[in-house]
Amino acid sequence: MKLDPRAYRAIYTREENHWWFVGRRKILASLLKPHFVPGKKWKILDVGCGTGGNFPFLRTYGEVEGCDYSEEALRYCQLRGLKEVRQADICDLPYPERSFDLVTCLDVIEHIRLDHVAFRELNRVLADGGLLLVTLPAMPRLYSDFDCLAGHLRRYTREDVERILRRSGFEKVRMTCYTFLTHPLVKAYIKLGDFTGGKARYTHGMDTLFPGSNALLKGVMGLESLLISRFNLPVGASLAALARKAEHVPR
Repeated sequence: MKLDPRAYRAIYTREENHWWFVGRRKILASLLKPHFVPGKKWKILDVGCGTGGNFPFLRTYGEVEGCDYSEEALRYCQLRGLKEVRQADICDLPYPERSFDLVTCLDVIEHIRLDHVAFRELNRVLADGGLLLVTLPAMPRLYSDFDCLAGHLRRYTREDVERILRRSGFEKVRMTCYTFLTHPLVKAYIKLGDFTGGKARYTHGMDTLFPGSNALLKGVMGLESLLISRFNLPVGASLAALARKAEHVPR
């Protein structure tokens, strides 16, 4: 699934400082911290790497490669000077079996029709005992024009994710919702659109939920990441799951 080229441009110009991306990275760091041994370098693959904004964050854990289906996304990776990226289909990754210690797939699977095939392929390229970190849109009842315009085929429940992880050869380590503290605002955005531009700004703009709110929302997401370091949050428009490749993959 390819996004509108204007969406890639918006992501490229804003993801380093936009509250959504900054907050997501903080939450992912909270999930990874207990499993990372300082001084050890993981071999990491970011599947659906988009414009490459997660590379600096992931490089704190090891050596990073990325892939994406979109040539437009990879063009922005090149503008960042990223060399370790290639075009690839998530359902047919061009990497040998058991190549990576950590595979990330952040807000990608919801764009894929055969999500179970994608999860199996992510399992294939993981080393034995390797970790998978995925984020997905949550709460199917929130599905709206926002999801259609963003190319989302579905939203997931916890039970959906647990089932597909198990059937794809993973053991769940952690699963939590996020955007818990901002849930009323995010829910309104999903249903109504940007507070100043309406639904027309869903995919082509990266404005904050309301004017001047970026710094405030980054702080709120930072607080949420501290909560997630201790607890799994019950509600939110997104899910984050950390899973380990199981010893025996079901056939």
